[in-house]
Amino acid sequence: MKKLNKVTAAFTAVTLTAGLAACQSNTATDGKPTDTSDKPGQTITYKILRSNGVAEYPADGGRGRKEIVKALDKAGIKGIDFTVNMPGTGPDYTTKLNLLATSGDLPDYFNLDLPTMAKMADDGLLLPLDDYIKKMPHASKLFKESDLEALRYKGKLYALPVGYRPEPFNGPNTNGFIVRKDWLDTLGLKEPTTLDELHDVLKAFTTGDPDKNGKNDSYGLGGTKTSNFSGIFGAFGIAPTFWFERDGRLKQGMVLPETKDVLKLMNQWYKEGLIDPEFLLMESKQRDEKVINSKLGVFEGTAFDIDPKQPLINSLKKVTPNASFALLLPPKGPKGLMGWPEAGPAYGDIKAVSAKVKNPDLLIKMIDWSTSDEPDGGFYLITYGMEGEHYTFDKQKNRVTQLVSSYSDLYKEGFSNPVRFTQVVDRRWMADDSLKAMEVTNKYVITNPFWKTVPAQLEYPDIIKLWTEYFAKIVLGEMPLDKFDEFVQKYYQQGGKKIEDQVNEEWKKTKK
Repeated sequence: MKKLNKVTAAFTAVTLTAGLAACQSNTATDGKPTDTSDKPGQTITYKILRSNGVAEYPADGGRGRKEIVKALDKAGIKGIDFTVNMPGTGPDYTTKLNLLATSGDLPDYFNLDLPTMAKMADDGLLLPLDDYIKKMPHASKLFKESDLEALRYKGKLYALPVGYRPEPFNGPNTNGFIVRKDWLDTLGLKEPTTLDELHDVLKAFTTGDPDKNGKNDSYGLGGTKTSNFSGIFGAFGIAPTFWFERDGRLKQGMVLPETKDVLKLMNQWYKEGLIDPEFLLMESKQRDEKVINSKLGVFEGTAFDIDPKQPLINSLKKVTPNASFALLLPPKGPKGLMGWPEAGPAYGDIKAVSAKVKNPDLLIKMIDWSTSDEPDGGFYLITYGMEGEHYTFDKQKNRVTQLVSSYSDLYKEGFSNPVRFTQVVDRRWMADDSLKAMEVTNKYVITNPFWKTVPAQLEYPDIIKLWTEYFAKIVLGEMPLDKFDEFVQKYYQQGGKKIEDQVNEEWKKTKK
């Protein structure tokens, strides 16, 4: 097997960057600029910045914005308008957000990650939200207390998390190994439940011609440049970036001896040819192309992928009509451990408010209204569009039926994800099999006892770069397994000790 030296460099560079983006100008419901002062009787137009890449969303907010403003007015929340700008995700996002912060032109309400939140809070750029969350009766009952705690920095709340409806399938975790169920059936295999069984399935998918095209052109396991195959780490009870208690002290998963066991296993699978050798070069789009062209049998995905309304399975079925997906249980390891890492605070969609925002009370009212499913609330309108036209709701069955062919149809009109001011997880529209899969993903999880950011993590951001470099090179066999011990030594020398000390200092406060 060829050694892909260029792979590790690309993988290491990509995993470091996060992203954010720029703002749009203020526009009124008719598309004209509005007065953004906070004087009585005048409209305030709030600038909202989303780490999203929805090209279909109209620049003026389209019909959705007009309907939302009208519904806000009907609910008694008057004198308010908004713009939404979504320049994309990835490296450009954080860079552009930082440029806006430097120029003093932050949007009023915007996405950010935990390290950026901590830095901006130190710089006085964010509005503390402790008092304002008390004014959010609808949203606050949907927030997880653990998420709120993770978003507190130096004793203050600086961002809002995602909300979760109470149904068991509406939890934060969605990830898992997706398997070509039709390949299992073709080869007479059962769904694997242990690492050994998973190995055997991957080998059969690699060498057994599961698509019966007469070619040796498939791999058992595929991923992307951001994959570390978390389910395999979970089989050893850990996750690389999570914290785990050892002898009364938290240590990061990447330095634990179990990580060395995972690296040994993955290197063995790689040498056997069971893992796509290009995975560290893959963007999600490229990985999906391999799935659609029947080159991968198992990949890291989500329970969404098995829903027949989702684009990946639809595209696959156009090429292979009898294809089907299933979500696997997390494989059990040698000690019977299993699980995927629990989702980070707020489902990766936390939002902060600028310290310079005009009339923050009005903005908070709009955000809270957007989460309310009461008759005058905005939840259904914002999430699903116009009732009877875009969706129907069966209250007795507690099921939402979407009448549009794709989310793109909603985006084009200015509804759904672009304008979910605070996301409320609601999967009542999904197929029954997908809902059952969602219950599985929320049942078997590896938990993280410490989500907060400490100052040393901002001081030593290259710790993650160091980890991704050693992970890639050891898995690909460009470094021997014993180099893991060198990594651990460098980890502590290059800031890990200070990070670990500060994490434990903060963690002990929460235990008192």
